Amino acid sequence: MELTVTFLPSGKRAKVKKLTTILEAAQSVGEGIRSLCGGKGSCGKCKVVVKKGSVEKNPEPHEKFVSKEEEEEGVVLACQSKILSDLEVFIPPESRLEKQQILSEFFVTEAELNPAVRKEFYKNAFLPEVLASKGYTLSCETEIEEGDFTLVLRGKEVIAVEEGDTRDKFFGLAVDIGTTTIVVALVDLNTGRVVNIASDYNGQIIYGEEVLSRVEFARSRKDGIKILQKAVVDSINKLIEKVSAEYVKENEIYDVVVAGNTLMTHFFLGEDVEYLFSAPNVKVDRKAKIRSAKDLGLKVSEGADVFCYPLVGRYIGGDIVADLVSSGIASDDKITLMVDLGTNGEIVIGSEGWAMATSVASGPAFEGYEIKHGSRAVEGAIDHVKINGYDAKPEYTVIGNVKPRSICGSGLIDLLAELFKNGIVDFQGTLDRKNPRVRVDSEPYYVVVDAEESATGKEIVFTQTDIDTLIKSKAAVCAGISVMLKKAGLSIEDIDRFVLAGAFGYYIDMENAVTIGLFPEFPKAEVRQIGNGSLAGCYLALTNQKKRFLAETIARLVSYFDLSTDPDFMEEYNAALNLPGKPELFPTIYARYV
Repeated sequence: MELTVTFLPSGKRAKVKKLTTILEAAQSVGEGIRSLCGGKGSCGKCKVVVKKGSVEKNPEPHEKFVSKEEEEEGVVLACQSKILSDLEVFIPPESRLEKQQILSEFFVTEAELNPAVRKEFYKNAFLPEVLASKGYTLSCETEIEEGDFTLVLRGKEVIAVEEGDTRDKFFGLAVDIGTTTIVVALVDLNTGRVVNIASDYNGQIIYGEEVLSRVEFARSRKDGIKILQKAVVDSINKLIEKVSAEYVKENEIYDVVVAGNTLMTHFFLGEDVEYLFSAPNVKVDRKAKIRSAKDLGLKVSEGADVFCYPLVGRYIGGDIVADLVSSGIASDDKITLMVDLGTNGEIVIGSEGWAMATSVASGPAFEGYEIKHGSRAVEGAIDHVKINGYDAKPEYTVIGNVKPRSICGSGLIDLLAELFKNGIVDFQGTLDRKNPRVRVDSEPYYVVVDAEESATGKEIVFTQTDIDTLIKSKAAVCAGISVMLKKAGLSIEDIDRFVLAGAFGYYIDMENAVTIGLFPEFPKAEVRQIGNGSLAGCYLALTNQKKRFLAETIARLVSYFDLSTDPDFMEEYNAALNLPGKPELFPTIYARYV
C-alpha cells in the first residue's frame, strides 16, 4: 500500500511505501531538504515538523539533535524518521535548500577566437561534391543534397548540415559543475560574447550536500551513479533552457566545455568512483575526456561534443586546472600562489612551466556548517560584520536585505576578525566573559543579533565552540600554504601574485582573512580575486581550442603533494591554532594587535 506525504509550504506530494524515510520521500519528488551527511543522521540539519500522521524515529540521533521543546512541537530528523501513515510535513526555512548567492561572474583578458567548431556556407552547391573536394566526413543524417546550405564542422567532420545561411546562429556552452551549484554561460562563437548566464543548485544536492555523502549514496545503490548522473544532467538541461530562451534554439549549440572537481566530473560522465578510494595514492587519467553530448543526455545539437577539463588527482580536479588556465599561473614568469576555498582548500604555487598543488581538508565551517547559526550564502545570511569598539553593538549586512537568520562564511571571517581586533577574543580565540555581549550558558557565546531583530525571533550567536571550529579550519588552510612555500623553497616575500578563486574567495574581506590567519601576509604580492575561475577557464577553452592543449599540458606538469601524512603539515597546523598564527607569517598583524 502506498502512503502519501505532503510537503509544506511547497505542496509537493510523494507516493511512497511504508517505512520509507521522510528524506527519501522528499528526494523522490525533488523536494529540497538540507542534508550535509547524506542521510546518516550525523549532521542534524534535516529537521522537519510532522503536522499530521505518524513516524517511527531512530532514537539515538533524535536525542542528540532534537530538544524536548522541539519534540513537543513535532520536530523530527527527516533522514531518521520512517513513514507509518499518510503525512503532512512542514519544512522550516532553516532546513530548506533555499536560493544561494551563486557566483557567475568571471574575468578574462584574452580575446583570441579559435573555437573547435566552425561553420561554412555554400551557395547553390552539391553536398557530395563539397564533401569529396574538401575531404570532409559526414557524421550526421541529412536530407539536404544540393542548394544553399551551411556545414557545421569539427575538424574535417561534418556534424550538422543546415538549410540556407545559418552562420549567424553559432553558439557554445561553458559549464562549471560545482558540488553545490552549477553555472552555465551561453557564448556566441562568432564574436566570443557571453550572451546569457544562468545558475542554480546542482540537483545532486538532495542526495547529500557534501560530496562524500554522494559517494556513499553511489556506493549504497546499484543505480546510484546513474541517479547522480541524471540529476546533474537534468540540472544542466534546465539551465540550458534558461540561457537559450529568447536567444537561440537548443540545436544551435554546437560545443560544450565542462569543468568540475574529480568526483563531480566522474558523476557527470556516469563513471564509477570506487577506484578513487581503493588506495592512498590513486592515479587518475590526466587527459581531457571528450564525450558525445547526445550520449550524456544534454539538450544541445546532436553532433555536439563535450570537452571535460582534465583531472590531476583525487583532490585536484578539472575546476582547478580551469582556474590555472584562466589565471595564467603556468603561462608567465611571476610566482603565483592560488587558493580555491570550499570544504576542501586547493592550493597551487607555480610559475611558467611548473606548478605544485595540494588539497587540505578545511572542513565545512567556511560554508557555515559545524557552526551553531552558520549557513551557506543564502537569503537571510549575514555576509559582513563590523564592530566599532569593545562595547559596541555589531553592524552587519544581510543577503537579500531581509532580517537575519544565520551567518555565512564571509560573515564568520569578518566576525572573528572584528572580535579579535576589538579585544573580545584573545590570541587563543577565547571569549572575554566581561564583554557586555558575551553570555554563558553551557558555554560562552557572543550575541551577534538580538532576538527581536532576527527573522527567527531568537538570538543569533557565535559560541566558543564555533570560534574553535573556525580556527581549526583556518589553521588547516594556512598550514597548507606554509608547507607548500617550504617545499617550493619560497618565503612570503617571494610571492608576486596571490590569486583567490571561487565564490568564497570573491566575497571575503581580504584584510580580515589575513587578520585571523587564514592566509599569510604577502607583502609584495598583487592580490587578485578572480571570481569563478573555473567558468572562465571553460569559456577560454570554448572560444579558443589552443587552451584545451594548454589545459592538458598544465594537468601533466602539476606535481601533487599529499599533506595528510606530512610531518611538516602537523607542525604548521599546530602553530596556526591561534590568532593570527606564526609571527613570521604575520608581521603587520602582530605589530598592530598582538
